[in-house]
Amino acid sequence: MASLLEIFVTMKRLLFAFSFTTCLLAATPVFAAPAAPQLTAAQTEFFESKVRPVLAKNCYKCHSAESAKVKGGLLLDTRDGLLKGGDTGPAIAAGDPEKSLLIKAIRYSDPDLQMPPKGEKLSDQQIADLVTWVKMGAPDPRSASASAALATKKAGAKDHWSFQPVKKPVVPSVKDMDRLGDDVDAFIIAKLEDQGMKLSPSADRRTLIRRVYYDLIGLPPSPEAVQAFLDDKSPTAFEKVIDRLLASPQYGERWGRHWLDVARYADTKGEIKRQRDTPLYPFAWTYRDYVIRSFNEDKPFDRFIIEQIAADKLPLPKDSPSLAALGFLTLGERFQGNENDIINDRIDVVSKGFLGLSVSCARCHDHMFDPIPTKDYYSLRGIFASSYEPKIEPIIGALNTRDPNYANYYKERTELQTKLDDMLPKFRKGDQKAKKELQKERIETQNKIDALELTHPGAPGRAHVLLDNATPKDSPVFLRGEAENKGPSVPRQFLECLSGPNRKPFTIGSGRIELANAIASKSNPLTARVAVNRIWQHHFGEGIVNSPDDFGSMGSPPTHPELLDYLATYFMEHGWSVKAMHKLILLSSAWQQTSDNNPRFAQIDPFNHLLWRQNVRRLEFEPLRDSLLAIGGKLDTNLYGKPVPLAQAKGRNARAAMILEPSHRLQDIGYTTRRTVYGYIDRSDLPEVFNHFDFANPDMTGGKRYQTTVPQQALFLMNSPLVVEQARNLVEREDVKRLTTDEAKIQRLYEIIYQRPPRVEEIQMGMEFLEDAATPADVSPATAASQPVGFAKGKIQDQVKARREAMIAGRKAGVREMKPLGAWAEYAHALILANEASFVN
Repeated sequence: MASLLEIFVTMKRLLFAFSFTTCLLAATPVFAAPAAPQLTAAQTEFFESKVRPVLAKNCYKCHSAESAKVKGGLLLDTRDGLLKGGDTGPAIAAGDPEKSLLIKAIRYSDPDLQMPPKGEKLSDQQIADLVTWVKMGAPDPRSASASAALATKKAGAKDHWSFQPVKKPVVPSVKDMDRLGDDVDAFIIAKLEDQGMKLSPSADRRTLIRRVYYDLIGLPPSPEAVQAFLDDKSPTAFEKVIDRLLASPQYGERWGRHWLDVARYADTKGEIKRQRDTPLYPFAWTYRDYVIRSFNEDKPFDRFIIEQIAADKLPLPKDSPSLAALGFLTLGERFQGNENDIINDRIDVVSKGFLGLSVSCARCHDHMFDPIPTKDYYSLRGIFASSYEPKIEPIIGALNTRDPNYANYYKERTELQTKLDDMLPKFRKGDQKAKKELQKERIETQNKIDALELTHPGAPGRAHVLLDNATPKDSPVFLRGEAENKGPSVPRQFLECLSGPNRKPFTIGSGRIELANAIASKSNPLTARVAVNRIWQHHFGEGIVNSPDDFGSMGSPPTHPELLDYLATYFMEHGWSVKAMHKLILLSSAWQQTSDNNPRFAQIDPFNHLLWRQNVRRLEFEPLRDSLLAIGGKLDTNLYGKPVPLAQAKGRNARAAMILEPSHRLQDIGYTTRRTVYGYIDRSDLPEVFNHFDFANPDMTGGKRYQTTVPQQALFLMNSPLVVEQARNLVEREDVKRLTTDEAKIQRLYEIIYQRPPRVEEIQMGMEFLEDAATPADVSPATAASQPVGFAKGKIQDQVKARREAMIAGRKAGVREMKPLGAWAEYAHALILANEASFVN
């Protein structure tokens, strides 16, 4: 479920459009609604998944064209009807929930205006979603007069480019043969030449090695790795760097995290009924490790798909780690135990993740824009409704029963299970008050069991799996999405728009294995395109299709459709190898070009859709945090395992500390040194720093992170103990301490942080700072404690002044005062704060 932060981040670029819409609404007579503004895919999806189902289920009975009598003159089944309102005026004031009669009615704040009536109040979450929608400007794709146009659009939707078969295109001829690195370049150069443009020059070697390290492993190269590349004059020098990085175990950690965004990964369930369920997924980490291993092993992507949908149906050993792949389906939000919402989430993650289609929009009605009828949605619902999660998760991997840790775990686990089992007979007694207390005790005991499984070093890994029911059944269509309003049953089968004329119902168990094979088929026009587009996006910052989770009619059209099909064909011809795709892209001149601006080209193509230069990209939170630990020489490179808290939790995050602290003690300085991908993710209580740095929302499939620039990002770099300590650790590194001159130390710091030597003026600035420093330059950094440091911009002296001002502001804000850093650590911190450390050219 989208958070308010994510919604507003998504809508930020449309602020002007919303303001204009709001003003237009205010200036327009109530009887003449304005023309519907062009909506983004995110806006449409929010309306279709969060707003329309609530209106259809709770309002249309009395307020739609199908009502026997329209009450209050209010129609809510069209956009125009909603804006016009009823006898008491407009139902909403776009952008202002407090002035919207609809919001007032659903809040039950006025005893004379309560909708739905008769005490059937909406849930808190449904009310919050409607409030969010109105704050967004009430984006609504419906209109009273759109029926005919919509019917025409839907009739032609099957002709949409993404539903056409993938065909290998002819590689175009180009004039600029000198920049033709591989076939990828031909498609890009041809488009540029049509506009009188060309690729930018190739980036220098230091830029290339820094760029490829961050692209493939999310960490900076060491000065030694940079120098080795500079010294290698062979024509295959860069290819050797690529091969070495693809073979590195850190590759899977970097690219596994990209997929975890798509899979809406978290270690907790989100919304639960506190007296009936526990918040933890104690074995979610086994899915995360499965994903990392799969990328490291270069598991063919079609096999990767099949395992995540139907690993239980494959001929695997009963303890195979690949069973953990089913976490893709089972680790979503729990919606307070609502089975239909859980199934909807599984349909959503499968269809968006692998097909780039929002099939869940057909839950209440035929898809508004794509050729997906409601019957197809319920065909998929039948598949997942015919599957179940076992009460006891299977153990995966080797189990060493002789390990003392296991013996201790087994003893504690047995005691808790015995306590739980002893409660069962007591539930048969009739005392309701006693039952309530017993239920509370049961939940507390189960919480302890889950925490033990999650944290104890002797607890074996298990898989959150899905199995087939003994008697699978087809699902009826829920009319208007209402579970109590059942229509005809539909067979379990694949989507009509992707099946062709010979579609047949699934017959093997629930049908999950047949669904998986249909998605992973080479004849499926979407799967390979969606996959290669995701890979391309993480190498260029933008996909060929800029809406990676939506290849439907409301998604962005491809900037290079022939290139997309070439990549999809290459992907399938090369065994669905993700690593082969990396090499193809990384060896192209297009990827290797500089990110420098060209004013003339920028006028023709201001958003660089034609790729006349490489894009400058800001590091996501994970590589930023991991890089800080790496340059401080403190990064823990151990692979896999149970989640760890990324920092000592306070306030609302105390739950994570209570759960994880027993077996994962943090260092005294307050943070773990493990890579960020192993951090504990509580979907209902994300650390604030995650939101500040645009971390993926774990409630929904997120193939693209939207970037914001907010003060909290700078404040983290100023004041976080992790950052300040790495500045201290950096100057305490042996390769820095052993240097005998200040100039040599400055040069080494630049090589470690920026992977380049300093310019003459930068050395001079550093020397001036050290001479003027309040703390003598020869003071050992290890003798000083952490101190808040200001945002770095401009000369070193300006950075230090900003740091001191931030320290004063921190005192006023209640930040504890800390002892000053040594001069060298303060200087290193100033270098870390500069944009160059957080961006990749």
